[in-house]
Amino acid sequence: MPDEWMVRVEGREYGPVDLETLREWKNEGRLIRSNELCRIGEDRWVLAAEFPEIFADELPPAAPPDLIVRRRTWREIFRETIRIYRGGFWRFMIFGLLTAVPMFFMQWNFPRVPFPDFLNGETMPAVTIPPICWIMFLLVILLWPISTAGFQYVADDVLRGRRRSLAAQFSATVERFGKMLGTGLLVYFSYFFWFFIPLTAMIALLSAGLSIISLFLYLLVGAFMVYMNARLFINFLFWEQTAAFGDDGALLAVRESKELARCVPDAPKMDRPLYRGATVASLWLLFLLFAVIAVQFPFTVARLRGVENPEQAMALMQALSQAKTPDALMIASDIASAVMNLILRPLLAASFIVLYYDAKARRGRND
Repeated sequence: MPDEWMVRVEGREYGPVDLETLREWKNEGRLIRSNELCRIGEDRWVLAAEFPEIFADELPPAAPPDLIVRRRTWREIFRETIRIYRGGFWRFMIFGLLTAVPMFFMQWNFPRVPFPDFLNGETMPAVTIPPICWIMFLLVILLWPISTAGFQYVADDVLRGRRRSLAAQFSATVERFGKMLGTGLLVYFSYFFWFFIPLTAMIALLSAGLSIISLFLYLLVGAFMVYMNARLFINFLFWEQTAAFGDDGALLAVRESKELARCVPDAPKMDRPLYRGATVASLWLLFLLFAVIAVQFPFTVARLRGVENPEQAMALMQALSQAKTPDALMIASDIASAVMNLILRPLLAASFIVLYYDAKARRGRND
């Protein structure tokens, strides 16, 4: 026997009627989504809108699949990286300048400190950091979440072919400020802890005097520091993307980054997000180092003009490290390095937005 239903409209009940009659009443306008239905033999009333058998033609269409979230070959990754870099270049520069300018002024005003000779009993000299450096440092912290999120939104918009004004992108970064700041502090505090704590121990071992045991402990602590930072790098591989596009808190954003990096562990190595991310980051770092060396070379040649032996070179380096203010050549050299870093930074952001969606597709098919 087919199911029969009672209909309740403004406190009055009608029926029992079958499903076909309910469809007819719906087509005639006598049954609307806010009316209530109760199956004969049950006591529970539910809204008619909850029955797709009746209102199937009024259900909203299913969201189309996100075509950006898909697996990519290495050729597609590099091709889309270049397309994003070119398409968003000037906006990348604007968001990059937010942190590049205060960082450059902080570098200019930071006191030069010669590295002590621990083997001869020298210790780290006391350093007085001028107020301008603290102001610039605070400015970098405040602007850095906006700059980082801006890189992600510019890259994502270009990848999707979405046209959005710079003001709209900036507004989105401001809305995401707290999430980016909290996640970033968690990430960089972890790096700080597992880098400077072991480094402090290594300096203390050197200060205590050189011996076979201290040398062994020095190397052991150094290896442990490298191991811990390598693990952090893997776990934080996609943290900028998960923080910029996710809706969860900082801890869950870091957790999602870890899951994306370590997904598909049975796939060939170069198809795993972990190895892809590490490869892209390594290539970018090498490219950046070569580029900085290339722009620094003319300044180095000009600086060493007239130097005829290693003693003169060492004296020159010592004088530069102790100089209270940078000279014109040093300023020009620092500007060249800062500009090169500003120009190349978007390449890494463009690559990782592509790798992020590639990793999401691989994790989705592996679930």
